[in-house]
Amino acid sequence: MSPAGTPPLRVGTRGSALATTQTGHVARRLEELTGRDVEIVRIRTDGDVLTGSLAQMGGTGVFVTALREALLDDRCDVAVHSLKDLPTQHAPGLTAVTPERENPRDVLCARGGLTVATLPRGARVGTGSPRRAAQLRSVRPDLDVVDIRGNVDTRLARALGPDADLDAVVLAYAGLARLGRLDAVSEVIDTAIMAPAAGQGALAVEVRTSSLDDPVLARALHDLDHEPTRLAVLAERSLLARLEAGCAAPVGAHALVEDGEVALTAVVARVDGVEQLTHSGRTTVPVGASSQDVRDDAARALGVRVADALLADGAARLAPLRETGAGSAGSATGTAPATDAAPSPDHAVETAREQLRDGGYRGEAE
Repeated sequence: MSPAGTPPLRVGTRGSALATTQTGHVARRLEELTGRDVEIVRIRTDGDVLTGSLAQMGGTGVFVTALREALLDDRCDVAVHSLKDLPTQHAPGLTAVTPERENPRDVLCARGGLTVATLPRGARVGTGSPRRAAQLRSVRPDLDVVDIRGNVDTRLARALGPDADLDAVVLAYAGLARLGRLDAVSEVIDTAIMAPAAGQGALAVEVRTSSLDDPVLARALHDLDHEPTRLAVLAERSLLARLEAGCAAPVGAHALVEDGEVALTAVVARVDGVEQLTHSGRTTVPVGASSQDVRDDAARALGVRVADALLADGAARLAPLRETGAGSAGSATGTAPATDAAPSPDHAVETAREQLRDGGYRGEAE
């Protein structure tokens, strides 16, 4: 129960089943950390109303703007977002923290336990993501990749329901896990085959910066923040910002924090999957006496270095990116910055792709 005279903490969310479920997890944790009652406030966003592909609707920001406006208008005190929906630019007056991340990988949902490798030739696979579509076409150019929209249940029904018109759909592991629907998964796709979206599987818990004057709320947010998640998504989103890649650009990024290092691998692909670039890099994260800002800056710098290596190798030729930074082909120096990124795709990544593209079983032709 909230202390006498203390109003409930209002937590804003989109109205979808996935959004309210993941917001519920955050709300319960905030209730524990603050000792205050929590009230869920459903906010309708343009992304819940408009139809068409995400790119046609104006990108991931369609899911965010209404929630941020509700925060700034004092209609809620906290907003919970899927981090991959947040634009990479900082929002003035708002501060966000990142709870521990769920598995960031993509999954295939198909009948009969079929996998990316064993889907029959010409199988119809649904996804609303240009990133997923491009990487899928890269390893299985024989598939018919179909652009789809709708919530999780709608998408699953198109592949697994009685009136299914697709052979499979590709979704995020995290969303299915939070909804308790992992039974629908036939394959958790390796990141060597399909690099996830920057920030996939992570949540952003956002508040008005001025509300951090409340020491109880400030402490709760500090405790909610998970540093390995924060460093990983900072590296991924820094890369995305450097590339100036929107939701229509087939860009994947996956960072891991282990043994005092952040390791980042990123992929930029042509929409048709015919060509793609992969670069990897790693950096040591200062620990101990170093400040959070120093550690965060190290993660961001890694994202910039890997992005510049991709740009230097011609990433802007493959995908709708704006060439920026010292590593871009159009820069004044024309020289890639010093980086520990490999000049060619990691051997394990390329091996996995080649096995699926050339040697993997693809099922009987229909």
